[in-house]
Amino acid sequence: MELFSLAYIRAVAAQAGYQVTRDETDTGLDGMLKSDTGFRAAVEFQAKSTSRDIRAGNHLRFPLPVANYEILRAANPAIPRILIVILMPRDTLQWLNQSERELCLRHCAYWLSLAGEPAVPNTTSVTVHIPAANVFNSEQLHSLMWNE
Repeated sequence: MELFSLAYIRAVAAQAGYQVTRDETDTGLDGMLKSDTGFRAAVEFQAKSTSRDIRAGNHLRFPLPVANYEILRAANPAIPRILIVILMPRDTLQWLNQSERELCLRHCAYWLSLAGEPAVPNTTSVTVHIPAANVFNSEQLHSLMWNE
């Protein structure tokens, strides 16, 4: 699932004209989206994936390990951080469909900024609520890179 998630993120970034880099040291983050233009030069991200149905009305309810929550909520004005959650089919054969006409990566990814969120008393996980409107696509990625 992790490799598919990173491939999904790379595909979206490539379409938007950005690159994905990964740090060789374990910082608790999965990578960085980089740009040569825009307001921001980079956005760091933590990628998670699930095949469970986490949709609840106009948002998604995702259980995030507290350690990841703490890394993502830490304020870093120079390089913002986002959570990217990729929804995937349970059947691995359904993750991808390829033909001469198209390459289709199944289901969808969503993003959320946790910057400035409060500390939680939980010790294992915290459920984050991701707006269904926060689809991780090239348009929203471009907006993230260009807006303050």
